[in-house]
Amino acid sequence: MKKQLDIKKLLVLNLPYILMGLFATNFGEGWRMAVGADASAKMLSFFSTLPEALASWWPSLHPLDLLVGLCCGGGLRLAVYLKSKNAKKYRHGMEYGSARWSA
Repeated sequence: MKKQLDIKKLLVLNLPYILMGLFATNFGEGWRMAVGADASAKMLSFFSTLPEALASWWPSLHPLDLLVGLCCGGGLRLAVYLKSKNAKKYRHGMEYGSARWSA
């Protein structure tokens, strides 16, 4: 028998990544509003337009902004996943280390 997909549990576990992605759409909006011909000029302009973009907590629904939000949310999820995979693996039920209890 197949396990049923628990939508509520899946949503609760991924809610921080979704919210971070929606907040990151404001960074995409700031980049889109920035003026400049090359990357350095656009980056300088980005820092001046960022307060305007972050003035509203509502996410931007422009496709480029949604792509930035998706990349940021996915990047955060990937970082958490890789961090959990690199955690030290203890041997369960076995001695860990060189000290022994005398009986």
